[in-house]
Amino acid sequence: MKCSLKTKIIIAIAFAFCGCGGSGERGEIPEGQGQELKGLQKSQYDNVFLAPLKERPVAQGAQLFTRLSPKTTGIDFQNTIDITEPLKRLYHSGFVCGGVALGDFNGDARLDIFLVSGPGENKLYIQREDFRFEDMSSSTGIGDGDAWGAGVAAVDIENDGDLDLYICNYDSSNSLFINDGKGHFNESASRLGIDVVDASLVPTFCDFDKDGDLDLYVLTNRYYRKGGRPSKPPFQKAPNGGVTVSPEFQKFYGIKQKGPKSYDMDEIGRPDLLFRNDGGSFVDISKSAGIQKEAHGLSATWWDYDGDGLMDIYVANDFADPDNLFRNNGDGTFTDIITKVLNYTPWFSMGADAGDINNDGLLDFVALDMAATTHYKSKMSMGEMGAMRWVIEAAKPRQVMRNCLYLNQGNGLFSENASLSGVANSDWSWAAKLADYDNDGRVDLFVSNGMARDFNNSDITFTPQDQIGKSEWDHYENAPTKPEQNLAFRNLGGLQFSNVSKDWGLDHVGMSYASAHGDFDKDGDLDLLVVNLDEPVSIYRNDSDSGHSALVTLRGSQSNRGCIGAFVEIIAGDLKHVRQLVPLSGYLSSNENVLHFGLGEADSIQSLKVRWPNGGVQEFSNLPVDRHIVIAETDASLPPYTREEQDPMFVKHSGLRGIIHKEKVYEDFIHQPLLPHKMSQLGPGIAFADVDGNGTEDFFIGCARGQSGSIFLSDGKGGFKVEGNGQPFTEHVDSEDMGVLFFDADSDGDPDLYVSSGGYEYKKDDPLVRDRLYVNDGTGRFVSAPEGSLPKFTDNGSVVCGADFDRDGDLDLFVGGRVLSGEYPLPSTSRILINESVPGKSIRFAAASNDQVAAIANVGMVTSALWTEVNGDGWVDLMVTTEWGPVRVFLNDSGKLVEATKESGLANILGWWNSITGGDIDNDGDIDYVIGNSGQNTKYHASVKKPIRIYYGDYEGDGSKSIVEAKFENGVLLPIRGKSCSTSAIPSLGEKFKTFHQFASSSLSDIYTPSRLKESSVFEANELSSGILINNGKGSFIFKALPSTVQNAPIFGLDFCDVNGDGNLDLYAVQNFSVTQFETPPYRGGLSQLMLGDGKGNFRALNATESGLIVSTDGRGLARTDLNGDGFPDFVVAVNNAELQAFTSAAEGPRPKKVNLKGMKGNPMAAGSRILFKSKDAKGRVRAEEINQGGGYLSQSGNSIYIDPSFDSVIIFWPDGKKTEHSLSAEKYEFTFTQPD
Repeated sequence: MKCSLKTKIIIAIAFAFCGCGGSGERGEIPEGQGQELKGLQKSQYDNVFLAPLKERPVAQGAQLFTRLSPKTTGIDFQNTIDITEPLKRLYHSGFVCGGVALGDFNGDARLDIFLVSGPGENKLYIQREDFRFEDMSSSTGIGDGDAWGAGVAAVDIENDGDLDLYICNYDSSNSLFINDGKGHFNESASRLGIDVVDASLVPTFCDFDKDGDLDLYVLTNRYYRKGGRPSKPPFQKAPNGGVTVSPEFQKFYGIKQKGPKSYDMDEIGRPDLLFRNDGGSFVDISKSAGIQKEAHGLSATWWDYDGDGLMDIYVANDFADPDNLFRNNGDGTFTDIITKVLNYTPWFSMGADAGDINNDGLLDFVALDMAATTHYKSKMSMGEMGAMRWVIEAAKPRQVMRNCLYLNQGNGLFSENASLSGVANSDWSWAAKLADYDNDGRVDLFVSNGMARDFNNSDITFTPQDQIGKSEWDHYENAPTKPEQNLAFRNLGGLQFSNVSKDWGLDHVGMSYASAHGDFDKDGDLDLLVVNLDEPVSIYRNDSDSGHSALVTLRGSQSNRGCIGAFVEIIAGDLKHVRQLVPLSGYLSSNENVLHFGLGEADSIQSLKVRWPNGGVQEFSNLPVDRHIVIAETDASLPPYTREEQDPMFVKHSGLRGIIHKEKVYEDFIHQPLLPHKMSQLGPGIAFADVDGNGTEDFFIGCARGQSGSIFLSDGKGGFKVEGNGQPFTEHVDSEDMGVLFFDADSDGDPDLYVSSGGYEYKKDDPLVRDRLYVNDGTGRFVSAPEGSLPKFTDNGSVVCGADFDRDGDLDLFVGGRVLSGEYPLPSTSRILINESVPGKSIRFAAASNDQVAAIANVGMVTSALWTEVNGDGWVDLMVTTEWGPVRVFLNDSGKLVEATKESGLANILGWWNSITGGDIDNDGDIDYVIGNSGQNTKYHASVKKPIRIYYGDYEGDGSKSIVEAKFENGVLLPIRGKSCSTSAIPSLGEKFKTFHQFASSSLSDIYTPSRLKESSVFEANELSSGILINNGKGSFIFKALPSTVQNAPIFGLDFCDVNGDGNLDLYAVQNFSVTQFETPPYRGGLSQLMLGDGKGNFRALNATESGLIVSTDGRGLARTDLNGDGFPDFVVAVNNAELQAFTSAAEGPRPKKVNLKGMKGNPMAAGSRILFKSKDAKGRVRAEEINQGGGYLSQSGNSIYIDPSFDSVIIFWPDGKKTEHSLSAEKYEFTFTQPD
C-alpha cells in the first residue's frame, strides 16, 4: 500500500493509541512497533482506520459471563483483612479494598491489569495471550512503599502516547508512575507537584479547561484517628468567644453545636483537591476554583451534565454530607448547583457512573446507596431512625436511602427513576458500571456488593462514649463479615431493568468493591474484572454470541492524547448511542480507555460523530460494524461544538410571578405516627372563569390555612391584577382551601365560587372545615353567601364539581369527602348537593335524598371527581377517584345515581388514585379518561398477586387505633414499617421484640395478634400506575398504563388538549408529592409531563426540554386557559407551598379553532354538554369533547375548547338533551354557540 507521509503519520498516531505507542514524538511510528499495524485498514476517511474484531464463537454455556479461575488467568491477587495491620482501623471504611486500572501498559496492543492492594503490594499483570497474564510488578519499577493504597487512574499524563499510573494513598504521598513507553515506570509525583498527603481515596483526570492537557481531581474521605476518640473533648475557646477544636485534632473532628452553650464533636470528612495542569506541573487551585467542601467522599465522576461542552463533576459523599454537582463555569471556577438540578440524592452515596440508558442522546446518571434487597435485611439495617430525622429534613437537596437513577431531560434538567426502573435497591453497593454487556444496543448496569463487617446491624450499637480509646473497627473486628450478591441489571428498554445476575453468571456472593470493564480479547464484547476482599479478584469473560458492536479508540493531537472527555455519538439502525470517554467510573475503578458500543441487529453505522475534548466536531458516515474504529484528531480547523438549543412547545409566562401558596406547616405525624404521608398538604386547586364579564378568563387559587385566597382579573394580554375591594376571603383565612369551582349558584348568569374545606389539622366538627360559597355581583366582586345557603356539614373535603344531573336547569354539586382527621385511612362523607335556589330570591343547597344518591356517602377517600357522560345515553354520569380503592362509576338513571363500578370493569383495579379527566383519545366519538395514580417510582410495589394493604385498628387493647402497612414477599404478609417506628407508636411491641433480628424475622401475624388484625378496617391496592381508561361507548373500560416515563411520580393535575394541532388529543400531567413520612423517600422524581397522542389511544412522552413544561416542585391543580389572548391554549399549575407556574404556547403553526358554548341562566357555561366534531377530510375524523365544571385535581379549566382547524362541523348535545348542528367556517378561528330555548 502506498501512503503519503501525512497518511503514515496519521496511521502511526492511531495505532499508538491502540496500544502500540512508545516514547516517540507524536506522529512517529515507534521503533520496533511497526508489526502491530497488521490488520489495520484505511477507511474512506484520512483519519479513520478500521481493524476487524475477533469473531465470537457460539456460546457454549447458558450464562453470558464465565468466571475464569486464577489458574487459568495467572492472577491470584487478593485484598485481605489482616487484623495485625497497624492501620486496620481503615477496614471500617471505603479504604478497605484497593482499586483497579485497565490499560495497555507495555505497548503490545493487549489489555493489562494494575491492582492496588490497600496495605499490601500493588501488582501489574501483563496480558501475554487472551486472558493469560504474567506478574511483571517487580521488573517494571512500580515499587511499593508502606503506603495504604486506594484508587488508581491509568492516563497519559504527559501526552506521550503511553499510560501512566496515579495512585491515591491514605495519609502518605500519592504516587505517580510515569511510563517510559516500554512498560517501565518512574515515580514522579513530587516532580509534577501532586505528591498529596491526605485521606486521598481516588483520583480522576479530565481536561476541564480545554487546554490540551489533563487536570486532576483528588477525592478525599476522612482521617481515622488511632485509638479512637480522646477521653476529653478536644475543645478550646475560639477568638470570637465560641468553641473550636484544638489544632492537633482538627483533621479528625468538627464542632456540632447542640444548644446556646452546648457542644459536641463529630468525625468530619476532608476537603477535596483540584489541580490544574500547567504543561508539565500541577497547581492546586482547589480554593479559587470553589470546590473545597469537607465531606466523606466515595466517588467523583467527570460528566458534562448539561451538554454545554464543559466537563462538570459529580461528587458522591457518604453519611450526612450532601453530594455535590460542580458545574464548570468555563473560567477556571466551579459552582455547586446540585440543589437546582436534583430534587434528592442518595444519603450514603457510594459509586456512580454516567451513560445513556434510554438512547435519546443524553447522558443519564446513577449514584448508589445501600438499600436492602430483602425484607429481613431492610428491617435489620433501619435502626433508630428518629435520631437521624434532622438530617433528612435539613438536607438540601433531600437525601434518600436508596440508589438514584437520574434521567437527563436536556439542558441540565433531570427526573429521577430508580424505583420505577427496578434498580433502587442493591444492598451494600460500591461500583456502578453502566455499559452494554449483551450488545443489544442498550446500556445495562452492574453493581458490586459486600462489606468487611455488618456495620449496619442494628442490634450492634455503641455510643460516642464507647469510642473513647477505640476505633469503629475495634467494635466490629470480631463480628461476622457481610458478603452480598453482586447484581447485574439488563436494560429492557422503556426505563425497565431486569435482574439477570444469575442468568449472566454475575451472581457471586462475597465482598466486592472496585470493578472495571474492557475487551480483553478484542472480540467486541465487554469483559469484567471485580476486586474482592479475602478472595482472589474475579475475571469474567463475556461469551456473548449475539449483537453487532464497535470499539472506538480516539487519539488526540490538539486535545489531550487519550481524548478523555470526548463525546461520541453513533446512529446505527433505529437507535442512537452516545458515550463520553471518562475511564474512571464506579468505585476506585479505571476502565479501558476505549469506547464500546453494542449495536444490536444494526448491520451498519449510518453516522459517527466525535466531539473532541477541545470542542471541535467531526462526523463520519457509512462505517461497518464489528470493527475497532481508530480515529485520529486532525490538525485541520473543525467546526466548534455548540449545544443544540431546541425550541420548546411552551415557554414560561412571566405575568403570574409572585403568586405563592404558603403552607402553615402542621405535624400530621404527632397524632398518627405511622401515617404513610401527610394529609395536610394536599392543595391547592385553581379555577378559571370570566368573573367580571369582559370576555377574558380570570382565576381563583386556593390557599392554605393562614393565607387568604384571591381573585385575579385578566387584562386579556397575559397580565393579571388582584381584585381586592371588599372581597370576603379574608374572613376564612383559618380554613384550608381544597377544591374550587366557579358556577352559577343563583341563576343570575355570572359565575359564583364554591370552595371546599379540608386539611388534617382540624378536629371533628370544627366549623373551620365547613365549605364556603361566595356570590358574584357580576363585576368580579364577591360576598359570602347568606347563612343557610349551604348545609352545615363539617366533612373534611376534597373535590367539588358541578352538573345539572337532574335536568332542572341549574347546577348541582358533588362534594367529595377526603378523610376523617386523625383517623386515616377512614373516609369522611361525600355528598350530592341539590341546587334549590330560587332566582332573585334565595340561594339554597340541600343534601340529595338517599333515593337519588344512596351509594355516594360511603364512596371512600375521595380525591377527585368528574361529571361526564359515560355510556352514551345523554344523561351526565359521575366518576370518582379514591385512595385505597377503585375509580367508581355512577350512572345517571334519569336523575338517580346508580353505581356501576363492577359493570364498568373497574371494581377490582384498586389504587391510590388522585385525579381524573376525560377526552376522546382514540377519536371514536366517546369519552375516554386518564386517571392519576401514585406511579411506580416509590418503595411501594403492588399487583393483583402481591397487593399492599393498610390496617387500622386497636393493637394495644386500650381503645386507641394505629395504622399498620403490609406487603407480600414470597407469599408471606410482612410489615412495611420497621421496629423502631412501630414500637414507638405501639409500645407493647417493644416488650414482645427485644431485638431487630426478632422483628425482622417475623411475619405480620407474628407481630400483631391475628384476631386484632381481623377486627381492623382493611384497605388494599393492587395497581399503582397512572393510566387511561378506554371506553367502549357503553360505559365499560379497558385500563392501560401510561408510558413508563410518566410513572416516576404521583400525578395530580391533568388536562387533555391538542397542543400540536395534529387533530389528536395530547395530555399534560403535573406531578410530585414530597411530604412522605421521613423514612420514606419523597415521591418527587418528576418535572411534570407532556405526552403527545396518536389518536389511537397511545401517548409519547416528551422530555422537559422539548415541552418547556417544567414543574419540579409539588404540582397540584392544573388549568387550561388562553393567558395572552393569542388563540392558543396555555397552562397554569398550582403548586403546594411554592410559586404558581404558568406556561404559554410557543406554537407557530395554524391557530386552532376555539369553540365556546353559551348556556341558560343557571348553567351559563353549558356544563354537561357533549360536542361531536367532524371533518370531511379523507380520514373522516370525529372527536368528542365535553364541557366540564371541575375535573383533573381540585381544579377547573377555562370553558373554551381548542380544536384542529381541519374539523369543519359540530353537533352539540346540550345539557337538557337538545341537539343542534353547526358548520365551522375555515375563515374563522372563534365560535360561540348558544343553547336553544
